[in-house]
Amino acid sequence: MVKNCRIKLIFAILPFFVFLKTQNSVKAGDFLEKITPEEFLEILKTQEPEEFLFDEKQAGGIQIPDSPYAKKQIKKYIEQYTRPFGKRQLSEILDNGELYRLYVRQELKKKNLPAALEYLPVVESEYKPLAVSKSGARGLWQFMDNSIAGLLKKNEYIDERYDPWLSTDAALKKLEENYRQFKDWPLAIAAYNCGAGAMKKILSKSEKKDFWYISEKGLLRDQSVQYVPKLLAICILATNEKKYGMSLPEITASKRYAEFDFLTTEKQINLDRLSSELKMEPSILKKLNPALLQNCTPPDQKYQLRLPAGMKESAKIALNEIFAENNENNYPTRHIVKKGETLWSISKKYGTSVLTLQKINGLKDGDILSEGKILYIR
Repeated sequence: MVKNCRIKLIFAILPFFVFLKTQNSVKAGDFLEKITPEEFLEILKTQEPEEFLFDEKQAGGIQIPDSPYAKKQIKKYIEQYTRPFGKRQLSEILDNGELYRLYVRQELKKKNLPAALEYLPVVESEYKPLAVSKSGARGLWQFMDNSIAGLLKKNEYIDERYDPWLSTDAALKKLEENYRQFKDWPLAIAAYNCGAGAMKKILSKSEKKDFWYISEKGLLRDQSVQYVPKLLAICILATNEKKYGMSLPEITASKRYAEFDFLTTEKQINLDRLSSELKMEPSILKKLNPALLQNCTPPDQKYQLRLPAGMKESAKIALNEIFAENNENNYPTRHIVKKGETLWSISKKYGTSVLTLQKINGLKDGDILSEGKILYIR
């Protein structure tokens, strides 16, 4: 009796772990931590996805061929995401993109590109701008170091792969370039995953220049084979919620998620210091300027800061006050905090006061100095 119960339990939860295995950036343990006991019981009860008629001819401007293989590949992901745990995960991922999806959508429309590409960051990074893969790909669109030449900047102070807006522009340029080369959107999208050079080599060995053909014939690596149908399935679900019983976060044009102010600074500025002058949480500026690696703009060069809408004039005044305090625009020394150091010990080292250090760096009483944090001294 006990043995039979165990076998039933294994078969009940097997679809759940099969689903998790297909998610590149989600670990089973991480997901299990997020679900309640009630939701897990619901998962156990729901062994099969809801029945539905899959008759889609296109997804977000990308044609779906009338072939059993293509439909089977797409339907597989629709079934996974229409299970209770799949619905929850997709909803959370689209929530991650709340600040960025409208910009992506607007740029796709402006460039006359397929609307399905709005959901490519779902597959790439779960819409997390600071995502880093095991292979070292970074940002919303998961650029590798060797794929950003002529598109994005990377140095000691900035890595534009982390900037959702700049990396979106770069990704769309690369996708456009792929489409010009391969004349087919599924091929162009798969090439974004495996590389245009690899795709060109594969097609040179294929009878047909068709994504579904090279996938079915096993000419393409499995990750790239799954990449396109997964994207199309997510797009179908997000744009046909009622049909597939989904309830997903939506971004409307009336929301101001894509509206910002910009201010160019020609000198280095500490984000904590500027946040303190603007009386805003430092996390706001950091979220809007994620390409900055050092909590400050690059020294001795212009940098365009992104600000909340309506903050440009206040930021101008704040910058002027900061520059005036910094000895007629001579910028402070950078100090990297070492293990065991305190504001008091650092102030003694540089002949300044704790109060001055707090003011320059936007710190308050009780703030903990973490090893590696950069402080500015004057």
